[in-house]
Amino acid sequence: MKIEETQYERPTSLEALILLIGETHKNLRILSGGAFSPSKVDNATVLIDIQDIGADRVEREGDFLRIGAAASLQQIMDADTGLDELRVPLTLEAGANVRNSLSLLNFLRSADPRSPFLTALLALAPELEMVPSGKRIFLENFPRIAPENELEFPLWMKLQLPAGFAWESIGRTPKDRPIICMAAARYKDGSLRIACGGDENPPRVVEQDSQAETLFALIKQAYESSGDDWASAEYRQEMSTVLLMRCLQRLEFDAFKKEEK
Repeated sequence: MKIEETQYERPTSLEALILLIGETHKNLRILSGGAFSPSKVDNATVLIDIQDIGADRVEREGDFLRIGAAASLQQIMDADTGLDELRVPLTLEAGANVRNSLSLLNFLRSADPRSPFLTALLALAPELEMVPSGKRIFLENFPRIAPENELEFPLWMKLQLPAGFAWESIGRTPKDRPIICMAAARYKDGSLRIACGGDENPPRVVEQDSQAETLFALIKQAYESSGDDWASAEYRQEMSTVLLMRCLQRLEFDAFKKEEK
């Protein structure tokens, strides 16, 4: 049996990258930094390294934030994003060594449902800019199992900066991964977007405007089936109202500064 030799490519522009993907009909794998899956790389016949095309940046453009696929989690943590509280779930996500090596793309490929950083991101409604199609998809629609042949992948993540952002969590110790966590983003139009996570189900998103009176009920509903080895669903439902109250108080939502009826 003939063993096909692995081909390594390192384009220096987006145009060259798109052309290379279009010309490739073999098993292709995108390299964007550390913490990749060795088995998938070993099975690839074409490796494309994107570190020279400028996708390793974190850029703030007015009210928008743009993060490249090759940017490390530590770069995101260190950047002046206007989202200081985003550093908390990043610290809970992984230690400094992992954050320095793990790229955004490889994080998105491998994030597990209990991921604090994934929960925080989902509250911010980011869009992923796909290459080579140019399509945009919301993060919640991105499959977190990498395909065997990466002919389409997100090169940039873009999000609108909210007027306010709050993070709350409960863990067995302050440095442990949370057993329940919540991120809330408040926008200029008065709307709220809240991500509920910390259990073995993918984080759930609740969107409401500032006049909604059903928010506490919707948050409790999000944790209805959250029971696992870490905590019961009843405990998470009870604590979800506590975390929500804390988030809303810090976001200065006076309409919600009251106990659930």
